[in-house]
Amino acid sequence: MLKFFLKKSFFDGWDNMFSLAAFNGALLALAAVGLWLPSLTGSVALRLAGLAFAIMAASVWACACAFALYRVADGRTIALADVREAVRDGLVPGLQYGAMVTLAVAAASAALPFYAGIGGTLGVFATGLSFWLFAALWLTLQYFPAVKAAEGKPFVETMRLSFIAFIDAPGFAAVLALDGLVCVVLSPVVAFLLPGFSGAVLAACEAYRLRRLKLRWLSEAGAEPGRAPWAELLADEVEAFGRRGLKDLLFPWKR
Repeated sequence: MLKFFLKKSFFDGWDNMFSLAAFNGALLALAAVGLWLPSLTGSVALRLAGLAFAIMAASVWACACAFALYRVADGRTIALADVREAVRDGLVPGLQYGAMVTLAVAAASAALPFYAGIGGTLGVFATGLSFWLFAALWLTLQYFPAVKAAEGKPFVETMRLSFIAFIDAPGFAAVLALDGLVCVVLSPVVAFLLPGFSGAVLAACEAYRLRRLKLRWLSEAGAEPGRAPWAELLADEVEAFGRRGLKDLLFPWKR
C-alpha cells in the first residue's frame, strides 16, 4: 500500500504540476501580504495583524486546496470553476482549521517549556508525554483538510475521522508527514512552486483516499480488525492507475 501511495502521489503531482504551481503561487502571495508587507513598517500591531491574517489565510488555502486536489486523487481534472467552488467550500473549514492549528501551537509553546523547566524525573516525564501528545495531534490535523474534502462532515466529525485515520496507522501517518516535509524542503529549488505545500496537501488527499478503503472494509459486515487485504482493496485502484514508469514522465502523450 505504501509503495502504491508514493507512486500515485508522485505521478498525480507530475501530471498536475501546473495546478500545484498555481496553488503554491497563491500561497506565496498570501504570505507576502500577511508577512512581508507588514515587515516593511515599524508597527508591531500591523505585524501581529499580518501574522494573524497569514495563519488564517494559509489555513483557508489548505482546505480550499484540498477540495480541489481531492479531485486529482480521485482521478478527475481541475477546472477554474472547480477552484472557485473549492474556495467557497473551504472558507469555513479553513477558519476552523486555522483556529485549531493556532491553539495547538500556542499550547505546545506554553506547555513544553513549562514542563521542561520543572526538571527532575517528573519534568522529563511530563515533557515527553506532552511532546508525544502534540505530535499525535499534529499527525491528526494533517488529515483534516483531506477528510473535510472527502466526507463533507461537520467539524467534530471531521476531527474524529482524522483521528481514526491517524490511530489506524500511526506509522503511515508519520510517513505522510515526512513526505509533506520533503515536498516543502525541495520547493526552494523550483522557486517554492513545486512540489511545495500544495504537493503536501495532494499527498494527504491521496493518503486519506486510500485509508478510506480500509475503513470501508472494516465497516462491512463480517470484517474484523486486523491486517487489511491491501492487494484486494487496491485492485481497482491499481488497474485504473495503470503501468507508469520513466517513459511516462518524459513522454506523457504516448500513454
